[in-house]
Amino acid sequence: MNLKTCPNCEEEFEGRRNKKFCSVSCKNQFHNEEYRNANHTVINLNKTLLKNRVILKDLFKVYRSSAIPLTILEAHGFNSRFHTHLFNAPSGDRYTMVYEVGYKTSFDNQIHIVEMEDVL
Repeated sequence: MNLKTCPNCEEEFEGRRNKKFCSVSCKNQFHNEEYRNANHTVINLNKTLLKNRVILKDLFKVYRSSAIPLTILEAHGFNSRFHTHLFNAPSGDRYTMVYEVGYKTSFDNQIHIVEMEDVL
């Protein structure tokens, strides 16, 4: 048998003709790193969206549909540039949604947080 070099740790090893990695852990590390690099933007975007969702849900529990200043969201780390979609309610109001939770901005930078089931 001829020696092969593991693409992850660069150790030499003996193995079957089609074996590429010296161990299962090296194989997993290699592919996990490749996945992380290829999907870095998507992973970071999802983290931001999930953080926004948690902030909205937490504040909704406290304030319900009361108007609150946008600065309160921002103080909790909310990033208003990221949302999943816009929703036009039957009432004519337009909501910026982060998954099933959304908000409507008033003219005076006050927001009203809603859950999707509340606006349908």
